[in-house]
Amino acid sequence: MTTAKYITQERMELLTERILTDYGFDPHQKRVQNVPIEEIVEFHFDLHICWEPIDHFDPDGIVMAAILPTERRIVLNETHRGLFDSKIGTYHFTLAHELGHWVLHSSGTPYRLRLRDTGPTGRSGSLNADGALHETATARLETVRPYYCRSTSRKPPEEVQADLFAECLLMPRPMMERTVGQLRKMGKIHLSHLYGLAECFRVSISALSVRLTRLQLLNIDADGNVRRPGADRNTHEQLTLDL
Repeated sequence: MTTAKYITQERMELLTERILTDYGFDPHQKRVQNVPIEEIVEFHFDLHICWEPIDHFDPDGIVMAAILPTERRIVLNETHRGLFDSKIGTYHFTLAHELGHWVLHSSGTPYRLRLRDTGPTGRSGSLNADGALHETATARLETVRPYYCRSTSRKPPEEVQADLFAECLLMPRPMMERTVGQLRKMGKIHLSHLYGLAECFRVSISALSVRLTRLQLLNIDADGNVRRPGADRNTHEQLTLDL
């Protein structure tokens, strides 16, 4: 893996939207649709998804998955297969997280993060060249150790960046903004309906909550109350819409 470089949220949004567009998934479509992460991993990036016991990567921790760049494999821990089978959101986020390591931290990958320095202009940024950032077919991968995802309270910067990549990819900003805007027009928003939205995106409610907060669309407090950013704590959203 190459040395991790910090990527701003804005550039991450641009990169993930470009990946989705190149694959043929429209992040601006009106219908809420889950991102086909397995197809993107296997067909767009030509990575193999497999299951193996990989607890040995960190005997003192809980290893969920790993990416082996030189073998072009994402390995999910067979030990935790029951968890992945029962929680599809965790499974999808883990795949997207490992894909994030491939895109952001591997050399010679189909996408290299070379975004133009757009300064403080926000969304006016664009990708270099044709946006696809394709490397030559002869690009060689470094011989490197695997990146593995483990349960820990303190994450190194590259893990934080892979998480950001995953949430941007699985919950595209244009689709999130459009959906929350429509919900507001139809009534007040309640937590139970955000669970329905999480199911539509095939992510966990915790991942959706983080995404909503990061986009400054909605905040969900520890008691499950839903508020618009900046709203008074006694002002909560409720929604009567069936998702």
